[in-house]
Amino acid sequence: MDVKKQDRFTASASGALRNPWLYFWTLLLALGFAYVAGVLCGRSMPLQARNGGYQEFIKLLISAPILFWMGAGHAFKPFREGEWPRLASQLLLVGLACFAGLHWFYLQMIPAINFSLTGSDLAHMGLAARGVFLAAGVLLLGLFGYHLRLARRDGILLPYASAFVGGILVIAVLSWLLRHRASVHIHHYFLFGYFIPFLRFRNPVTLLCLGFCAGVYVEGVSEWSMALLWDFH
Repeated sequence: MDVKKQDRFTASASGALRNPWLYFWTLLLALGFAYVAGVLCGRSMPLQARNGGYQEFIKLLISAPILFWMGAGHAFKPFREGEWPRLASQLLLVGLACFAGLHWFYLQMIPAINFSLTGSDLAHMGLAARGVFLAAGVLLLGLFGYHLRLARRDGILLPYASAFVGGILVIAVLSWLLRHRASVHIHHYFLFGYFIPFLRFRNPVTLLCLGFCAGVYVEGVSEWSMALLWDFH
């Protein structure tokens, strides 16, 4: 890394650490983990993982600034004097959407749509599940198209779309290379966490999507774990 690039990277990291939104974001994820574990899952120690220990909570805390630096931090408008009502509205939008996402927990109690994103489960879906997954797919495509427009507006369409598609291709290639040793299992924490770096635009729709994705991401980590995408035989 040359000196100029290193200076830019250092300045970016330093700026992120001074950003009050980073601490709001980290606190939001931490409280979400405790809520899912302690209230929804009924664990006596709300920071403990499903099988005991605090490793999942620690991994969540490590991921919080990474996700913030990769994209989430760009969605929040900077703190400026006299703009507290607007800043409060951002906090409210993200907080409420995150709280809604934490209740992904209850969707798994509906047998007709409780399917994992694995090859075998997808092949045995019932009609109701196919309808729900189709509707969700249409919604996701619509939101993706909307954010492509925002990326074009900001002049980052090519790197934005390339990074999104490139990440999927990397997972596809790795899955193909591991096909004789493991099966793919797209956990919901990973699916929604994957979207977070791409929710980087300053508008209410993006903030709602960001909060909801953060909530489902945290719910998956807290209820289950940060499991790998491949189930090894």
